[in-house]
Amino acid sequence: MAASPSFAFIPRNVSKNRKQQGTSAHLPSPLSSEPTLSAKRESSYPRPFVIDKGKGKAPEPTPSSKAVYNEKDIYILVVLAFSDYALWIDSDLRRKTEESLQREEHDAGFLPLSYLMRRAFSRENLGHEHMPTEASVVKAIRTYAGDVLEVRMLVSAPSASAWHPSWTPERDSVGGYEVRRKDWSTLSENATRDFTRAQWDDHTIYMENIPPQYHTIPGIIRFTQGLLSRYTGASTPTPVQNVTLPPHHLDKPGDRPKCKGFALITLYNTDLCRIFLERWPWRSPFQPPKSDDFDLADVSLETKEASKFGFRTISKVRWDELNQEYLTYRQRLIDELANAHELPDVRVDSHVRDDASVVLEDSIPSPPRNVTTVSSSYPFGCLVFSRNLHPETNKTTLRALFTTAFKSSPLDTGSLDYIDFNKGMDTCYLRLASPDHARALVDHFSSQPVVQSHGLDDAGKNFGASEKAITTEIIEGKKEEVYWEKVPEKIRRQAVEKAVKVLSGNQPPISAHPTQVHSEESRSRKRRKRG
Repeated sequence: MAASPSFAFIPRNVSKNRKQQGTSAHLPSPLSSEPTLSAKRESSYPRPFVIDKGKGKAPEPTPSSKAVYNEKDIYILVVLAFSDYALWIDSDLRRKTEESLQREEHDAGFLPLSYLMRRAFSRENLGHEHMPTEASVVKAIRTYAGDVLEVRMLVSAPSASAWHPSWTPERDSVGGYEVRRKDWSTLSENATRDFTRAQWDDHTIYMENIPPQYHTIPGIIRFTQGLLSRYTGASTPTPVQNVTLPPHHLDKPGDRPKCKGFALITLYNTDLCRIFLERWPWRSPFQPPKSDDFDLADVSLETKEASKFGFRTISKVRWDELNQEYLTYRQRLIDELANAHELPDVRVDSHVRDDASVVLEDSIPSPPRNVTTVSSSYPFGCLVFSRNLHPETNKTTLRALFTTAFKSSPLDTGSLDYIDFNKGMDTCYLRLASPDHARALVDHFSSQPVVQSHGLDDAGKNFGASEKAITTEIIEGKKEEVYWEKVPEKIRRQAVEKAVKVLSGNQPPISAHPTQVHSEESRSRKRRKRG
């Protein structure tokens, strides 16, 4: 019988040789990929089922369902989904459990394993292809959670409708598994049923600096149980009741929180909380534990890792208080920074100033300024805010532009410490070496207002009627304090030391411009030097 033209079979050695020679393998025709009518009919009926006695091996996952968790992680998540806290917070789980307790003793307390699995793995957002099979979950429960959960196979005869051609692939197995807690007979009397939120908060602690290898929910529980292994025994089979991952401040709305080294852990009782708060208190990160905390020669791996990464804990009640204080402080800083940027839009409309206004301004004594000393937290009067810069300028151009105020001064170099500028902005902050430098710069650009004709204009030009001249203003008071709080302490100390040297006379005074009117402080310093 002649072979069909669409025959796609290629011997293994032939296809291998063709691949090595660089030729493409013969692909099957579209007709060969269509399932036959008999195959369609076969998939429309349920497969024959086999009663699993639980002694054989769990079926191997298919290549499309790559395992995500091992057996220990699977049993941890299933036990967590049936904890006292889960029964308290999940109303549907609690209702179904209470209904199941009304059955006969041999059926009381049992819930479908598939129902519990959805609650155990739903928070992990696993795709259907990555979900563990019921058989693998049953094996994990029987291996590790036999003292907590009881599992059985539910066998039921298929109904007549099950053999109808309308059978869907979702109903490809008849029967299934059921699971119940070993303490099912006392669940209705469990004191946690009447707990309030505040009582559960008393059972909850905040953990920080969790070692990186435990940054999953099952990993956090294994880490917690390992730290408690020397303090608890078989009397507390489920010490962890819940794990909450607080969202990170960089998370977007709707993102599933991921462990970034911190978590809220709800424990079985307050005694377990006390163990953590006493053994791993809220000390400075990476501060070594006290020698009497535990014997380093006889500790678990989790204890050694906790000491290595600076693990520490605090009660949830105290954590809530600190979190609220932080949010209040953060909002206050945001408001203050917003107010600091709301400076008046100063514009020099003309070179001509009213002589009467000059006399009036000169006759008003200036308020006393804070004097920078070696103990000052930041240099006073050295911060200048500038507006109306060209948005395409850069720091190099701005440095050359602003140092033109000191061209005739013996302190031409080192007068401008730092330019706090972001590309695309038309404003910036200037940190000057001393208050004298700051006043000299402001006086210069007030008496000789200029604009930048382009982004690389480092000299400036006279402005027209429709242009805004570059304005400068010394920032003082609360706005100045808020700004310097953002600067690293080392940089602040260097700025303070430099300002103190200039003020103490270790460097010569400056003269910003020959025609510039000096301040009274500058003139008095010159008189002292001449004397």
